[in-house]
Amino acid sequence: MTTVLTPSTAEELAGMLREATASGRRVDVVGGGTRSRAGRPGPPGDVEIRTGGLRRIVAHEPQDLTLTVEAGLPVTEAVALTAGAGQDWPQAEVRDGSTIGGVLATGASGRRRLRSGAVRDSVLQIVIATGDGRLVTAGGRTVKGVSGFDIPRLAVGSRGTLGVITQVTLKLWPLPEARGWFGAGGGLEERLALARAAVTGAGRPTAVILTPGRIDVELAGPPDDVVPPPGMEPSGDPPAPVGTGVVEVGVPPPRLGDLSVLLEDEGFAYEARFGVGTCLVAVDDAAGVARVRSWAVGLGGHAGVLDGPDGLREDPWGPPPPGLALMRRLRDAFDPAGILNGRLVPWA
Repeated sequence: MTTVLTPSTAEELAGMLREATASGRRVDVVGGGTRSRAGRPGPPGDVEIRTGGLRRIVAHEPQDLTLTVEAGLPVTEAVALTAGAGQDWPQAEVRDGSTIGGVLATGASGRRRLRSGAVRDSVLQIVIATGDGRLVTAGGRTVKGVSGFDIPRLAVGSRGTLGVITQVTLKLWPLPEARGWFGAGGGLEERLALARAAVTGAGRPTAVILTPGRIDVELAGPPDDVVPPPGMEPSGDPPAPVGTGVVEVGVPPPRLGDLSVLLEDEGFAYEARFGVGTCLVAVDDAAGVARVRSWAVGLGGHAGVLDGPDGLREDPWGPPPPGLALMRRLRDAFDPAGILNGRLVPWA
């Protein structure tokens, strides 16, 4: 039976990890659980550590555009707090129930990555509890600094396999004066042309999204700049999510149009984020996962199951990535006993 623990301090969490390492018990780490249907399915760990007890707002410095919080704080609470000061965390994908640590651990960048950057770029300072119970701080609260390991970049997207994020300082952005979505229908070649024009034009969009039969662009800034791009009309709402059973594809940005052609020819629902090289694809079964992955690899990219039932996640990540030996050495440095979230990433 899995033992569920909810620490209220980083020191308490580190002690739990030390005990688990000493006893050889496997540990699952859970934030809000909104991104838990990823990775390889398997039996639960011996211990489940829930980070929801770590939810303090340590410091909000509006003049510095920074926010320091514990990792169990819900993202919606952080966004509401910063909005009150006219600020935002635009790099993150915000879901009801998600925690700050969960967003960072899964590297969940949102649709505005084109203009704002990846979510890892927003991290100035991070504190993690390693698998053997050390508390490690990296970076600074006002300026990101690196000596030795670039721990923020290692921790963000590692899915808790190196350590548990306990506290983070984020770099915020001012809220824009205006924001709006614009879109158009039409044939694929016409929509691809509009997408390329939007990415390379002077408008600096926050997102350029291609979906079957449609293109949508979000603009933000002074009201005079938030006007329909050529060939588009105001749409009001962002495009709907692709649904469940989702494969996340990453390809070189110039090849995203080629992937879109393949997906539309085969009738897949998808959301291609132009200028970024990311595409979310709805799949029904393992054969669909394999087909999409083969296209991604052929275009110089990769594909992993972002969300789906167990039947889609027998091979969630595909071939091991380059640098596997280095990844294992890093894992040994941060989690010597290999107790953390190991079932998620089989080659870790």
